[in-house]
Amino acid sequence: MTQPPFPPDPNDLTQPIPVVPIPPMPGPPGPPLGGRPPYVHRFGNVPFYVFARFVAFAFDLAGVGFLIATVEFNALDRGVLTFAGRDENGFLTLLGIALAAALVFELLCEALFGTTIGKLIFGLHVRRRDGGHAGIGRVLVRFLIRPIDLLVVGGILALITPRHQRIGDFAAGTVVDRSRMGFFATLLGLGLVALAGYAQVQFAGGLGSALGVSAQAANAAPDVYARIQGFFGIVAARGPVIVPPSAQPLEASPLPQSSDAVANPDPETTTGPETTAEPNGSTGPQPSATME
Repeated sequence: MTQPPFPPDPNDLTQPIPVVPIPPMPGPPGPPLGGRPPYVHRFGNVPFYVFARFVAFAFDLAGVGFLIATVEFNALDRGVLTFAGRDENGFLTLLGIALAAALVFELLCEALFGTTIGKLIFGLHVRRRDGGHAGIGRVLVRFLIRPIDLLVVGGILALITPRHQRIGDFAAGTVVDRSRMGFFATLLGLGLVALAGYAQVQFAGGLGSALGVSAQAANAAPDVYARIQGFFGIVAARGPVIVPPSAQPLEASPLPQSSDAVANPDPETTTGPETTAEPNGSTGPQPSATME
């Protein structure tokens, strides 16, 4: 006869030990298994941060552009450059090349190092949203959209958005935050400025070329401003220019013509007997005298 199985003995060593799960400690949720915590961007004082971004870009454009312009001016003075003259058009050509070179320099510095000389001075760095290196592709996208951001929109977005991103940052997936080097970034930026000044004195004509570029820039400033106005269409946006009647040129009124001139405007086309004026005042054919 089969007996029913006995219930398990609770004191038996072969019984599995119950495991009570430990409740998680209160606090923020941690990263997933095998992941890493999200990167935390630092900005500091937001109004000063936005102001620093604008001044850093202006320094990169004006400062680096001025340094390149002094090099070009010194080369032009020594006869090394021959494609531009010493007139105003030649200086504007050199100025355009200097500004273009400054923009390319800024693009390469952000793509390779994540920062520029101006950003180093203010302790700024360009990164991806996850804190990684931005790279050439993302930097190129934010670089191409910069003209739209310069129309006041970018500064407002950088002031009010959570990660202080402008349109170019949203499109490229980048964030401009504080440098990890802290105050040493400012020291490095100022050191690069001093090194650039030393190179300008040694190889770009020093104070003479700097004063020459400054004087040429002051003379060409009105023409540059007029060309910028024409490029952005500021004059066209204001509407047509209304000239007062007193300033309008007076048109010459036609001379009065006689009734004969109106009836026959082209005297050369008239037909009729030709008359020849003679010394004695008579007209018409004269009889010829013959000797008999």
